[in-house]
Amino acid sequence: MSTATETTETETSGEMTPETTESAAPQARPRRVAGSALSWLRTHRSGVSLGVLGGLAVASVAAATGLYFGQYRPDHQSGEGASKDAIAAATNGSVAILSYTPDTLDHDLTTAKSYLTGDFLNYYGQFTQQVVAPAAKQKAVKTNAAVVRSAVEQIHPDSATVLVFINQTTTTSEKPDPSMTSSSVKVSLSKVGGKWLISGFDPV
Repeated sequence: MSTATETTETETSGEMTPETTESAAPQARPRRVAGSALSWLRTHRSGVSLGVLGGLAVASVAAATGLYFGQYRPDHQSGEGASKDAIAAATNGSVAILSYTPDTLDHDLTTAKSYLTGDFLNYYGQFTQQVVAPAAKQKAVKTNAAVVRSAVEQIHPDSATVLVFINQTTTTSEKPDPSMTSSSVKVSLSKVGGKWLISGFDPV
């Protein structure tokens, strides 16, 4: 397929923004599963601020979007149907990862985990339990994420990479006015039991 499969979605279910609390990422030696966003949040876990919750924000999203969709030609090897499934998994999973409210926090985090696999799933579970949950409850953090555009970067029978562009809004007890951030994330996917699951989450 000569062009990247694209889709536009507006979903608001929550998020882990870098401006207030967290994003998570396990780093495996041979294979980097979560990337700099998660590592960065790990390093800054002591300073839970609005910036931490929105940690995936990238200033050059607009430029990156134009460059990617205008010039990049992904290597599709599994057909249009597989590409659509991979995009749906990356989109829904990204929204779930970056979405939560104090009142439904346990449910939100459990839902997010259902989209993950491997080392990333393990790290996400630890990080949210130790850092995200306490901060979200203490500071009444509410986050909403909406995927505004996404496209397959590359796809194989059992793995895929999808570039996702996200808008996030975050509020806290200290900053009740919504704070908006935009970010782009490279989502790595693995097919497990016939289902696409997120194995890596890297800001770009």
